[in-house]
Amino acid sequence: MIFVFLFIVFIAGLILCYSSYLQTNAEEKEHKVYKIGVLTVNDERLAKIEGMHEGLKQYGLSDNDVDIIIKNASGDVNRLDQLGQELVNIGVDVIITTGTSETTAAKKATMDQEIPVAFIGVGCTVELDLVKDNISTACNITGVDSHYVQLSGKRLEFLKRLVPNTKKVLVLYNPETTPFGPSSIFLYDAADKLDIQLDIVPVIDHKEVLAVLNEKGDSVDGVMLMCSLLFESIIDSIVDITLEKQLPVMGVTDRQVEKGVLAFYGSTTYNEGIQAARIVVNILKGQDPRIIPIESPEQLELYINLDTARKLKVDIETPDMPFVDHFIQNRER
Repeated sequence: MIFVFLFIVFIAGLILCYSSYLQTNAEEKEHKVYKIGVLTVNDERLAKIEGMHEGLKQYGLSDNDVDIIIKNASGDVNRLDQLGQELVNIGVDVIITTGTSETTAAKKATMDQEIPVAFIGVGCTVELDLVKDNISTACNITGVDSHYVQLSGKRLEFLKRLVPNTKKVLVLYNPETTPFGPSSIFLYDAADKLDIQLDIVPVIDHKEVLAVLNEKGDSVDGVMLMCSLLFESIIDSIVDITLEKQLPVMGVTDRQVEKGVLAFYGSTTYNEGIQAARIVVNILKGQDPRIIPIESPEQLELYINLDTARKLKVDIETPDMPFVDHFIQNRER
């Protein structure tokens, strides 16, 4: 009788082990690996993707759960349309874009597709007709706004606070990529309160940027760069000229401060990426991007380059500036 009992226990154990084996195999077969396409115009913007990658891990998606496919135009904006179409052809679950040009290309590539697009750190999306509204986008696109438009006045205020004798500021923008109108409201309001005269100049290529800086550099007290790939691509040259002319520059990214501009205020590219991860996860879980509101940046920071301040003879007393989040050193130029 005892042998019969033991035999039954043995058979039951085998059945249990086999059932467990079948269940494990089924789970492995059902394991979903999400294809995340990334469209970026250059290496500089990949910090946003690094942040997003870290954010995905915080939401429980490991490297085994995602396949991140990066299409990098390496500075050639004209390649973005082709690269966006390549991501569509691969059949990615979502396309992540790192700027205005990338988002425009992704919108074009997904015009007749159901592939969601999530941008990281883009402003003026309504004005550029990328989305219909910030609350309900009415299309396959959503993401994290850089808020650089709304922060334009605050950036001017910080420039004045760091360099109190600032009376006239040269503002450079590229009309071919980003409209100046939305930012102008905040800039003019701040300029009136701060008693600052604005010299606003549109520039569309590298030669124009450098020519304007050389021509007007001696008649202004500082420079404000608006958001544009144009300035990203020649930031070293901008830093060289403005240091030579002893002009403090308020940039639009933390990376620009690392490369030598005096200051930046806003959301860092890495933090924008971390924040965007939540949107990406929601999309991957099936949420319709049409009902995902565009988010404002969650964290705003002020960066100051101490080496540049020293070269410009700007008095920076770090203990007396609790409003500064990061004091950094750039490479020797």
